[in-house]
Amino acid sequence: MIRKHLLFIALLFCSVSVAAQSDSINWILNPRHTKKIAKWVSWIQIAFTQRQLFDTSQNLNVIEITKKAKRYRLHIVRSDSLEKTSQIAQTHHALAAINASFFKMRGPDPDNRKDLNGVPKLEPSNIGRNRSVVYFRQNDSLITENPNYKDSIRKRNQAGSIVIDNGKLLIVKDDPANLKAERQLKGEDVISTGPVMILGGIDQPIPNDAFCKDRHPRTAIGKKADGTVVLFVVDGRAKESAGFSIPELQQIMRRLGCVDAINLDGGGSTTMYIKDQPFNGVVNYPSDNKKWDHEGEREVANAILLIKK
Repeated sequence: MIRKHLLFIALLFCSVSVAAQSDSINWILNPRHTKKIAKWVSWIQIAFTQRQLFDTSQNLNVIEITKKAKRYRLHIVRSDSLEKTSQIAQTHHALAAINASFFKMRGPDPDNRKDLNGVPKLEPSNIGRNRSVVYFRQNDSLITENPNYKDSIRKRNQAGSIVIDNGKLLIVKDDPANLKAERQLKGEDVISTGPVMILGGIDQPIPNDAFCKDRHPRTAIGKKADGTVVLFVVDGRAKESAGFSIPELQQIMRRLGCVDAINLDGGGSTTMYIKDQPFNGVVNYPSDNKKWDHEGEREVANAILLIKK
């Protein structure tokens, strides 16, 4: 009986190893379509057909922004209500954009915008407009605080933060027991999200829940050791692209060379925009309309933009 168990374990290990090796080979050999969209800014498209990646078909879009891209900077912005990522990008004359962090899709508009001292901003243009449900600071102005959950423990979607400080990207893992920790982060733009997948080159533990284990469209941001910023989306919920679990997303961000990486809002929110591209600049296949086309953008509350300095 023990021999049978050992044989089963050995066969299982071999099958996992063979699958991982096959994924690695397909990753290396699969053709990439790369286009320069600005000096030192590249857009990469990778399509895995015939179940070539994680035994699934997948459609990936990547934007790489090197440290030499001096004319552009990242900026995290809110929508005054809910707007498509492409609309937010066009309003701010962005070169490129992805959707950012989590937000309230339905129900009454929250009225929780405050300044850095916690004083509500009640001018008419701000009342009831912001739907972000995570800590969000834009241009050093507090948009929303993390919700005060009863157990005072961070949820998955606020496990870490993206910080834009003087144009540089920083990904941090926040104190699980301190929902006010983001206030101490130095940077003009700060937004919490999660989970954190890679930090300092080390894979971070991933929660063992349905959100992380199931495959969905995903959006992520990461940084390489040389400072290159990686904006990433994978499509999902379609036969052409299954989407990733968070552990699979973690693997791909590592294969893209990221030493830091964090998950953003995904599902129907997952969108990548590039200026002057067809379909209103939407280059992936957003899933909110349940069709394999470029028309299924979901309206979101915030986005990460690449704009001219």
